Amino acid sequence: MTARRRSGLAGLAFAGVLALALAGCAGGETSATPDAAASATLDPSAASEADRLSAEELTALFDKLQFPPGEYDTSAELLSSIYPGLTVSDPSCLAPFGAGWESAVADDDTAAEMATSNDRSMTAVVVSSADPDQAATLFADAEEALATCADGSQSFELSGVPVDLQLETTPTTVTGTDEAVSWRATGEVAGSPFRLVGITAVHEGTAIALVGWDPATSADYVPAATQMFIDGF
Repeated sequence: MTARRRSGLAGLAFAGVLALALAGCAGGETSATPDAAASATLDPSAASEADRLSAEELTALFDKLQFPPGEYDTSAELLSSIYPGLTVSDPSCLAPFGAGWESAVADDDTAAEMATSNDRSMTAVVVSSADPDQAATLFADAEEALATCADGSQSFELSGVPVDLQLETTPTTVTGTDEAVSWRATGEVAGSPFRLVGITAVHEGTAIALVGWDPATSADYVPAATQMFIDGF
C-alpha cells in the first residue's frame, strides 16, 4: 500500500498495464444490480429503495468493473494516493473528483464507495442514496465548481509546486443519466505537461465522479468506464 501511495501526477508511467483497464472494464458489462424481475416485484412503498444501490451492491459493482473496493476510507486518502501533495486554495474545486462525497453517508439509506482502477489511471467515487435530491446536490456542487474554478482565481499546488491549470467543460457522450457533465483540465507542473479528463453524472439516486489522468488513455477510458458504471446503476 505504501508503494501505491507514492504515485504523483507528473511522471506517472503505467503504460505496460494500461490495456488491463479497458479489458477489465469490458469484463464488467454485466450489471451488479438486482435483476429486472426482482425490481419489478417491488411494491410502491419500496420504490425509493429501488433507485439506489446498497453498500454490498456498490462493492460488487466496483469489483466487477476492476476498481478494487475497500482500499480507502475517505476520498482524501484516495486522491492523495494519486495526486500526493495536491492542495487548492478553495477545496470545493475538488468536488468534480468526488472529494468529500462520503460525508453524504449519514444513514443506512445512503452508501458510498471509492477506488482507483486496476492500473491506477482513474479514480471513481460513487454515492447512492434513497433520496435523489442528495445525488442531485452532489452533482450541482461539482458543476458549480467547474464554473467557479475555471477562471484562474483559485491556486493549485502539487507538493508546494504551483500548478498552471486550464479547466473547461466538454461535450459528454455518456447515456442513461439524469444529469452529466464532462470536463478537461490541462496544464503544467514544474514544466511537465498533464491532462485530466473527468465526468460527473447522476442516475436516479446515484452520483458518480470519475477522473482519469493518463493523457494516452483518459479520453477513451473515462467515458467508457463511466458508462459501465451508469449501466450498472
